[in-house]
Amino acid sequence: MKDSVNQLINLVEDGKVLEICNIFYDENVLMLNNGIIFAQNRNEAYLRYIVLETTIKKFDIELRSKKIVGNVSELIFNYKLTNINDLTHEFVGKHLQTWENLKIIREEYISM
Repeated sequence: MKDSVNQLINLVEDGKVLEICNIFYDENVLMLNNGIIFAQNRNEAYLRYIVLETTIKKFDIELRSKKIVGNVSELIFNYKLTNINDLTHEFVGKHLQTWENLKIIREEYISM
């Protein structure tokens, strides 16, 4: 699992959200954004990520911390995203990911 988490980190830092979705999300992944359902399966997540990938022109993302305990990874990133209107958004986000068979079956994103 450690290799998969490291590969995922590299893709996040490169802003490859659709690739992450295709490689790492289980078909029935449950995704939460600050406690609210973001997606209830990989297809729904993919459709949401298409919007993100087409509206963000510059991804500047850096891993702040990584912790793996059992089948759960906790990743904290500094995000600086510039959209197609040249507006930049900076924030810190924590991702709690539950893994099964090298796929993420649940991910909770928390704004910090």
